[in-house]
Amino acid sequence: MFDPGLKIGQVLKNSDIVDLFKCGNMGGMRRSKSTNTLVIISDYTKGIYHDKWIGGVLHYTGMGKSGDQDIHWAQNATLAACGNSDVDVHLFEVIEAGEYVYCGRVELVNKPYVDNQPGEDGNDRKVWIFPIRPVPDNDVKKPRMFVFKDMEDYKTRGKNVDAEYMKMVAEKRNARLKSTPFIRATPAFPPKPEVTVPPEMVGKKVKHKSYGEGIVTSIAGTNMTVSFFGVGEKKLSYEVCMKNNLIEFI
Repeated sequence: MFDPGLKIGQVLKNSDIVDLFKCGNMGGMRRSKSTNTLVIISDYTKGIYHDKWIGGVLHYTGMGKSGDQDIHWAQNATLAACGNSDVDVHLFEVIEAGEYVYCGRVELVNKPYVDNQPGEDGNDRKVWIFPIRPVPDNDVKKPRMFVFKDMEDYKTRGKNVDAEYMKMVAEKRNARLKSTPFIRATPAFPPKPEVTVPPEMVGKKVKHKSYGEGIVTSIAGTNMTVSFFGVGEKKLSYEVCMKNNLIEFI
């Protein structure tokens, strides 16, 4: 059994989870073969999945953002089989963006079941719900709006809780933006003057340090084309040539 050495309620950053569990840095279900663990994350700030604590059990939505979920696919299958395997499942909750609260090791307490939820594209789809509980149980901080005494309590007041929570998150985000003073950035250096090639350069005879003598045949923007007597046509930057004394007029 893998011991991450964490305390219940300890707050980590995403990078801490990656370093500790040797898992990926994206997604809500992250399998690590190095530590033989499955890290699952219940993120209430994104509003994609609709996880609920009902009677002390977290009803956790499986993997897959759009379309019907498949319980036999990827880490859905890992979580579904965790009771018959040696994979340790560890839960984190995100109540404030960027703060991952450790909830401990969890296990399935009932069979997964199918529910309907809107996907990332807004369309309803079938999802798999995994009833899980920390082992041993603990009093880790839970988002109050998503905690229900029992299923009847959830049916009574859980219908609009997701929309209400996302509205609250948006209001908090807007309040932070309004309270942050806007400071107009000033350039560290004055703007660089635009380089122009004198049109009378066409037809002039020049000598280049590397290509020898030639004649300017055309100008395009800040570049000039020179037909050199020994190497043929070359397109040169007028600014670079003048700045580095690469050419002289003869």
